[in-house]
Amino acid sequence: MSTKHPPCPVCAGRSIKHGTTTSSRQRWRCKECGHTFTRCHDDAGQAMWFRVFVDWLTSGISLNTLAKIHNVSVSTLQRRFATFWYVQPPMPADPHRVYDQVFIDGTYFNTKCLLVLADCDHVISWFWGYTEDSWAYGRLLDTIAPPLIATTDGHKGSAKAIRNTWPETKIQRCLVHVKRNIQTATGLHPTSAMGKALRRLSLELLHIDDLDQAADWTIKLQKFGQTFNTQLNEKSYVKDTPLEQIPKSKRHNKRWWYTHYTHRAAYMQLVRLSKAGHLFTYLTEKQGTIAYKSTTNSLEGGINSPIKSLLHAHRGLRDEHQRIACDWWLYTHTQHTTTDPVDIAREQNWGKDATAKATILAHHERQTANGHDDGRPALLDNAIDADYNHSMGIRKGTIH
Repeated sequence: MSTKHPPCPVCAGRSIKHGTTTSSRQRWRCKECGHTFTRCHDDAGQAMWFRVFVDWLTSGISLNTLAKIHNVSVSTLQRRFATFWYVQPPMPADPHRVYDQVFIDGTYFNTKCLLVLADCDHVISWFWGYTEDSWAYGRLLDTIAPPLIATTDGHKGSAKAIRNTWPETKIQRCLVHVKRNIQTATGLHPTSAMGKALRRLSLELLHIDDLDQAADWTIKLQKFGQTFNTQLNEKSYVKDTPLEQIPKSKRHNKRWWYTHYTHRAAYMQLVRLSKAGHLFTYLTEKQGTIAYKSTTNSLEGGINSPIKSLLHAHRGLRDEHQRIACDWWLYTHTQHTTTDPVDIAREQNWGKDATAKATILAHHERQTANGHDDGRPALLDNAIDADYNHSMGIRKGTIH
């Protein structure tokens, strides 16, 4: 192809001259897809509009308001932003930096799950999956070197991934989540003595500042187990209980169950965490003036909550556009964002190359909708073959 004939920005096909515009600029027409365009060398204009695109995508401003600010129509903005959706932000995680404490958590959006890895103030890395399983968390943790402490909400997938990927890393269980779990078992206003004691233990857990207080709390936990040992081990039997009084979760293949099974589960959770050393890691690993966190509040409130608010402000975006919005928000909130978003977009040709590839793939899929040459079935069928063929496919007569 001659260098004087620019490739089509949609399908990268051969273009021919197609008259001029009202401003006497040469117009080109693609011989493959019929798209008409003019050659544009306005790099500064593309940079300006891409910066507007990123600012809009990472804020809660509406497209109508943005159009009024720039004195253009909404359709003009959508046309200018069409190729920008294909610009992918890079993953800025430094695989060689060692962090003292990191926080990991997952949040769900429709059918997707966003796993985020962060320190106290900034995003480190993220990974898109479908559930919070150990495989997805493992892909997230692989991006950086093992830290000293990893704080998690206690999901089984995250704990397993930490053991497999960072075997030397200490685990700090989020104490707020522990308190919430106990609160679910006892309620906000428990009436039994065991429930009140368990509720008080959960509240005191959030106000421990040194190892002496941690030791006193552990002693209280042991005394709780001794005091309420009889009630914790009390059992109820199916043969002695009316059917309507049997919990629904205990009605199938159960001969007996622990009478106070919710309180027992909460107590056993505290015992397991205490023996594993996951409750007070932020105190036992403390060095000098370094203060470690005992909760994932910085991640929950500083990252997950703003992202959900962002998607609520941009509600109506397609799933893929939602992912792009989250990716750009996370990228702009990393600590070492050395590459300007405009430079990233310039390296990716403002998303035009990716747009052309996506268009070519879609074109090929449409061409193969009625079948493939290699015998694979059609992607989409648009009719039923009513022609006669000597088979059991189409029969005439009455069905009895």
